[in-house]
Formats: sequence, structure tokens, C-alpha cells
Amino acid sequence: MKLSNPIVRWTALVFVLAAFSGCGNSAVGPALKGSGGGGDPNPTRTGPDVLVVHPDGTTSWTQLPPGGGNPAGDLTNPGATSSGLEAVEMVDGSLGAKMRCGRFYLMVPPGAFEGTGTITMSMPDSTVMVCDLDIFPRTLNAFNEPVHLALCVNDTDASTDTLSMYWHDPDHDKWVDMGCDKDLSQHPEMVGAPCPLNPRGITTELRHFSKYSGGKAGW
Repeated sequence: MKLSNPIVRWTALVFVLAAFSGCGNSAVGPALKGSGGGGDPNPTRTGPDVLVVHPDGTTSWTQLPPGGGNPAGDLTNPGATSSGLEAVEMVDGSLGAKMRCGRFYLMVPPGAFEGTGTITMSMPDSTVMVCDLDIFPRTLNAFNEPVHLALCVNDTDASTDTLSMYWHDPDHDKWVDMGCDKDLSQHPEMVGAPCPLNPRGITTELRHFSKYSGGKAGW
């Protein structure tokens, strides 16, 4: 049968193309995730590479899952070990306190807050430089004086030039570079906190507690 009507001819052509294309498999169909056909090759990347410190002092980097999630079991380097740490102390805000959890050190100056609060420092994985800070009651989580958080890298091959301190912004699910002082030895108030003598690391000031990490600078 001769198809003389232009509308009929175009209808037949569309029908033939549809029969051969199939859903999602044609040259003009949407690229499948992970197929190499385009799109974001790393859609869950929401922050910098985070420092991993191995038992022998060597270091590497890892990416955390979305949401600033628990790094345990999600390390990109299978040689890293997983062990959680926690430090809890009741602190009189008028006196302040010094605490440690793994390689993270916290100095709460006198007058940082009014009353007494329970401060918790925790690391889901002691080899991954991520630390959760919390205070109870939560009404105390706005400090009159800045609190100092330090990450010590003594006895590791990490360079402080490659590091910065990051805060996890839960509203946007992103790690935000806070900036830091990369010469921890210039902060004598941190020495013996219980930082080692001649400490090597980075430090920053906090006005509230949240989740923090030591990550690759310049992200």
C-alpha cells in the first residue's frame, strides 16, 4: 500500500522507531546510573577526604557516606581498623575543663557556659578523624567564650599543611571548612590537655558543639 498522506507517513515512521528503541536503551534514552553515559560520577560526595591514621602511624584518606555518617565499615582503605571511642565528663562552666578522645583534644575555658553540663566526645572509628561533640542539657550549647578543638598528628606521617578542620552542616548535608591554626605548638593552653609536649596538629575555635572532622585542606 502506498502511503501518500504525509501525516500517515510520519505516524508509521514514529511507530517503527519506537518498536526498535525500547525503554532506556536507545541512543537518545536516559543514561543508566553507573553506565558511563554521563551524569555525576560521584553523586554522594558531600565533603573533603577525611584523614585516616593507621596503627603504624601511616596515613591515608577516605570519603564519608552521606549525612556525615558512621565511617566504620565504610573505609576506602581495607587495612584500617575500626574501634569506637567515647569520653564523658561533667563540667562546671565557671571552671572549664580539658578532655581527650583519641587524637582530638578539647579545651573548655572558664566561663564558656553557666551552670553544669555533661560533655561527650565520641569517635565512631578511632582511625578516622571524625569527632562528635555534645553537651547536656542542650540549652548550654551556645558558648560565651570560644571552646578550642585540636587534632593532634604526633607520631604520624601526616603534614599539617594538608589538613583543615571541618564542621558538618546537617541542614545542607555538607562539610564546611572552618579554617584552623596549623601550628598547635603555638597554643600552650592545649599542652597537657593532655596533649603531648611539642604537639603537632591543628586547632580551631567553636561556639557550639556538633560533628567535626580533620580533612584534606582546600576542598
